[in-house]
Parts: sequence; structure tokens; C-alpha cells
Amino acid sequence: MAVNKQTIINAIAEYCRAENDKDKQAWLALFAENIVHEDPVGMVSNAGKEKVAAFWDQMVVPNNVELWLTDEVIVCGNEAIALMQCRVGPADKRQESGRIVDNFVFDDAGKITRVRAFYTYQ
Repeated sequence: MAVNKQTIINAIAEYCRAENDKDKQAWLALFAENIVHEDPVGMVSNAGKEKVAAFWDQMVVPNNVELWLTDEVIVCGNEAIALMQCRVGPADKRQESGRIVDNFVFDDAGKITRVRAFYTYQ
């Protein structure tokens, strides 16, 4: 059974908000226990909440990630595509990304089971 479309949209908005506010617990609460988080696809893959929490500590916080949606989230069944951009780095050397395309997969309880982040990795 598909998750409600608005539940998916709200979860993705919360994903961005939690990263921006450095709210690790809210961010982790979005994920199912069996989460697989690939960021970026083909380079970094973390399976399970413990590994995703370590990714947060190693990448999100030190790089001061700011993430935002650039377009309406596309929802199809229990999956979604989110078009995003981000800023990273210290205040005096902030860099803005090009387009980011994230594919989210949700379980029937509305928890994220997979995230695949596509972007040009430099």
C-alpha cells in the first residue's frame, strides 16, 4: 500500500530542514532501521541507522551542509524524486552545488528505506 503523497513530501522537507538546523535526531528519525543511504551514488554507501549516523558526523556537520528543494517533489507510489541544491564549507569558503537529484524510497510506515543522491562529485 502506498504512503500518502503529502507524507512523503513532508518527510523530504523535514530531511532538508533537519540538515540545515543540524538536528541529527530529527534527521535519523526519518529513516527505517534498514536504511541504505548512497551519497553520492557510486561513491559512498551506508547501510543501517548506525552507519548513516556516522555519515552525519563525518560529512553533514563538518561541511556545514545547507540543503534546499529547487522544485516540486515528484511522488510515484512509495518513491520520490527531489530536485535540490546545497551549500557546503566554512563561512569564508562556501560553495554552492549544481543540481542534486535524490531518489527516496519509503516503506509503508512512511520511513525512508533508501536514498540515492545523484550529483557531480568533485
